[in-house]
Amino acid sequence: MNIPPRILVVIPAFNEADNLPHVLRELATLDPPPDAAVINDGSSDCTSRAAFEAGATVVVDLPVNAGLFCAVQTGFRHAYRNGYDIVIQVDADGQHDTSGIPALVRPIVEEGVDVVIGSRYLGQVEYRMPILRSVGTRVFGWLTSLAVGQPITDTTCGFRAYGPAAIRLLATDTSYEYRDAVGLVALHRGGFRLKEVPTTIRSRRSGRSSIGLWHTIVYPFHYLLALSVVLLRDPARKE
Repeated sequence: MNIPPRILVVIPAFNEADNLPHVLRELATLDPPPDAAVINDGSSDCTSRAAFEAGATVVVDLPVNAGLFCAVQTGFRHAYRNGYDIVIQVDADGQHDTSGIPALVRPIVEEGVDVVIGSRYLGQVEYRMPILRSVGTRVFGWLTSLAVGQPITDTTCGFRAYGPAAIRLLATDTSYEYRDAVGLVALHRGGFRLKEVPTTIRSRRSGRSSIGLWHTIVYPFHYLLALSVVLLRDPARKE
């Protein structure tokens, strides 16, 4: 008899009190509903209370706004310490269609893939992405594809699934580069298998994205610097 994997959905959240209840209600409609860990990244609104009231399995309150990577890694550490088999990363703004979670999980369970990336370019985008971000995403995808030797169309989508070996590494390694596009290169060099599946990305339900113009301008330089570091250093190997 096959035992279903234990799945934890990690939701990093910064001032997302209005959107979180919808995301958690969507997760509750899955069969079976996965556990959900909301990582409140130093929010100034009532994100933490909203998460509790909406039924999050666990809510972790970071004392300051530590940033996306720190929030996500906190979720991975919780998953690793509590024996979860798969981590699904989901944004708190409602843009990720959580009905697509089974499609993310399937390659890990059936094919032994380590990281599954949801790609809006293979699926549907139900909103108009700013031109600068769209062009940048495609350029990062092209560079990342060259680095890993396989097509990766959407390197910045945060809708992803991670298997046990990836959970262990991302929970225990404090290297800054395990995020977005560069993180995929680091994982590939360490022997982790990557795969993309189509996904649907919707408009943010309310509020404004924390990704502003300054981030859009600075990110390419950060990407190139981090990519250089990853390609020059010895990779963290899959165990």
